[in-house]
Amino acid sequence: MGAFVESSLINGEKVECSATISWFSQFWYFVWAAILVITVVPPIILIILAIINVATTELAVTNKKVIGKAGFIRRASIDMPLSKLESINIEQGIVGRIFGYGRVSIRGIGGNQVSIPFVKSPMDFRRVVMNLIDQKTA
Repeated sequence: MGAFVESSLINGEKVECSATISWFSQFWYFVWAAILVITVVPPIILIILAIINVATTELAVTNKKVIGKAGFIRRASIDMPLSKLESINIEQGIVGRIFGYGRVSIRGIGGNQVSIPFVKSPMDFRRVVMNLIDQKTA
């Protein structure tokens, strides 16, 4: 669990599930880095971009809310109570389905929406969130 999620917790709140970025989603950065080895462009830049993508993306659900952020320079973040959550959508292409990652889009009441790309096992994350919401309403 990352620093953003830790710093967003309130009293009595515990993390129920956290999601990470799949290294497979960064595949093309490594492919291009290998191709660029024979050119003048330093491939280390692409490898650094892949590492930054994985290291700066956090997504978690607690017993009270969904917390997440994506991005290093340009950041998209969410800190939404479960009671204000309207929907969680998952987008997966064929490569994402094969390697087990996808984009998680979280929409809150009032139209707030944040998309976190390349989340590992996005269906499992959605299932945990939906179970927590169901427990709160039961």
